[in-house]
Amino acid sequence: MRVWLLLVAAVVCVSSVQAGRILFLNPVGSKSHKNFFMGIVNALADHGHQITLVSAYQPSKLRENVREVVLPDMDFSTVIPNMFEWKWTGPLTIMQKAPGFCCDALEKEEMQILLTEEFELIMLSAYISDCFLSVVHRMKVPFIYVTPAGLVIPFSHVIGNPNFPSFVATKFFTFKHPMTFTQRAVNTLSEATFETIIEYYIMHSIENECRRRGLCPEDMPSMHTIRYNFSIALINSVRTVDLPPRPIVPAVVHVGGIHCQPPQPLPKDLEDWVKGAGKDGFIFFSLGSAVTPSSMPEKHRKTLVEVFGSLKQRVLWKWDKDTMEDLPPNVRLGKWLPQQDILGDSRLRLFITHGGLHSTMESMYHGVPVLGMPVFGDQENNMRKAENDGWGSVLLWDDLTPDTLKEKIQFVMQNSGFKTRVAHQSAVMKDQPQHPSEVAVYWVEYVMRHKGAAHLRCPALDMPWYKLYNVDVWASVAGVVLLLLWLLYRLLRALFRCLFSLGAKRKLD
Repeated sequence: MRVWLLLVAAVVCVSSVQAGRILFLNPVGSKSHKNFFMGIVNALADHGHQITLVSAYQPSKLRENVREVVLPDMDFSTVIPNMFEWKWTGPLTIMQKAPGFCCDALEKEEMQILLTEEFELIMLSAYISDCFLSVVHRMKVPFIYVTPAGLVIPFSHVIGNPNFPSFVATKFFTFKHPMTFTQRAVNTLSEATFETIIEYYIMHSIENECRRRGLCPEDMPSMHTIRYNFSIALINSVRTVDLPPRPIVPAVVHVGGIHCQPPQPLPKDLEDWVKGAGKDGFIFFSLGSAVTPSSMPEKHRKTLVEVFGSLKQRVLWKWDKDTMEDLPPNVRLGKWLPQQDILGDSRLRLFITHGGLHSTMESMYHGVPVLGMPVFGDQENNMRKAENDGWGSVLLWDDLTPDTLKEKIQFVMQNSGFKTRVAHQSAVMKDQPQHPSEVAVYWVEYVMRHKGAAHLRCPALDMPWYKLYNVDVWASVAGVVLLLLWLLYRLLRALFRCLFSLGAKRKLD
């Protein structure tokens, strides 16, 4: 009996880790990014860890074990003030301003004060935060990458995960597997171009700016060297619904949906309003946190008002102002709305969304069909995926008219196949061996227990491309085969010449 108790105690000691001090760096990003990060932060705080979260946004509420440090004037919306006008140039603007924006965040007094403190682990957002690798160098502690998106390029290269543009479309395109030859060619070349820009222009520019301002220590190695020493990467993706399936290295940990949660009762005033909709139910329309709704062109607003007012359903509209002229009586505005509680309400008939990754994931989790009206970035790609998977439809703003909008709304609401398909997707998403919060906590504590996770590092990070893909081997094999063929050719040629010369000599004799 005593032996069993000792064994149990040993297992408990090995599997547990003392509560640690963790620095979570999310200096640049949108509010939706923070929603995902807070799922991880809350899970760690529940296990007793002390988390210091650095971001550009004020905390929505205070909680035990979490200290939030807000960097002023780093709101993502200041980079691209109007998403409707900057649909295509927005991503380019972000890349162009990334060096200065990242270093501005690192230079803030609030951030510099933290450099005097001690932490056991750093968690670093993979979004425009490369200059914060200098913090990793200064503190000499293990670090974990956390990406608010899935395994996108060039991040897959950073963590050594094999990428296959032959069947995995980039976020720039809405290609569906299997791709045509032209699509595979475009996908491959665009991926290579984008990765080159990130690796050799943006990263280089960020490092130069960081060193120029004196924010990066002189003894610091290159940022490329530091970032390849990450321990693991937590990504916002659910592996079982990430289609088509792709190979994943051990250092990649899926925690997508960690911010999703069962719905709570609606606030009383909102509950009374929804109840008044009767059997027709209601529609929820939101453009997320990165898009300012009132910045949309007036013609689009009028179209929405006209169509929403003609519906028998009530419409709940997330809007950034208190009032709106010509607002129909069946439409209610709200600056802030409990999105997941709304999506989990059985009286909801349709979610009209911009197609952000978090809104798309929450729709899937709660089993709600969507009508996507993407504004910029990866939103169209997210919505096309929902459309291809059979639980959503897409309407582009350039095609928006009263007729097209009403037709799309009725199409999604009246097609029972959308509801059936999204219910299946929801069941698959929830059918996991562990909740994402448990997965995140286990792997973060794993890194803390082992003082890093260098043993999970993929060897591909240390190999040039020609060795990784055995180009030198196959080139050597091809060279040997060609040499043998050439020797065989010379041998047969000499043999035939000999035979022909003997035949000619006999005729002469």
